[in-house]
Amino acid sequence: MVRNEHSPYLENIAAYAVGALDAEEIAALESHLQTCASCRTELAEYRLLSESMLTAVPPRQPSVALRNRIQSRLPGARKDARPRWNWSPGFTAGALAFVVLLALNVYSVSQMRALQLQQTQLARQYQSGQTVLAMLSYPATERLPIASESLAGSFLLDKDRNLAALIVWKMPQLPEDQTYQIWLIAPQGDRTSAGIFRPEDGQAYTTQIIFPKQGFSNYVGIGVTVEPAGGSDQPTGERVLKVDF
Repeated sequence: MVRNEHSPYLENIAAYAVGALDAEEIAALESHLQTCASCRTELAEYRLLSESMLTAVPPRQPSVALRNRIQSRLPGARKDARPRWNWSPGFTAGALAFVVLLALNVYSVSQMRALQLQQTQLARQYQSGQTVLAMLSYPATERLPIASESLAGSFLLDKDRNLAALIVWKMPQLPEDQTYQIWLIAPQGDRTSAGIFRPEDGQAYTTQIIFPKQGFSNYVGIGVTVEPAGGSDQPTGERVLKVDF
């Protein structure tokens, strides 16, 4: 009855009365005793019994071997043995092969990503080049020089097709936390973002195609500034070039 309800604790009360529990079991039992009157009564009986036994014979310390045997038979004293690795020659060779295979897979994935990035850059460069060639073949395309002391290039503008291309030679690379941002300039001076870009490594020139949401007839020029990575709502950084049209 009571023992069935409190058996996990009743089994440890006798050992607790003689100080034969480990720290974890002592903490669990003492926490239970605070709320269980029946177990406290059981403990009092065991303590009375143990005190009577202690006064009946001269006090004597149990041997270490006896104490260990008693503790090993108490509930919760049997711990699962920790697994031990069997470092046999076959196991070591298999583990080494697994590590090598994992390293090769990681290297292959990194190489594939680098190749995909390179292919994407080449595809973008090819598309930009084809767009520039097509614009140069349009009779209505205007070619405006870039007015900048540190940069040289051209701005191709086709108002009929609402298309433009910015071509800049030897544009400086920026830190990872910065980017170039293009601004369309309205007659009243308002700036509208036309995209962000970064020069590609190893390229002598940078080409950026511009597709505005409104017609170029609504603007009188473009500018490029250095902005934080991701761009800004309005220009905040240094202006690197400006073209009026």
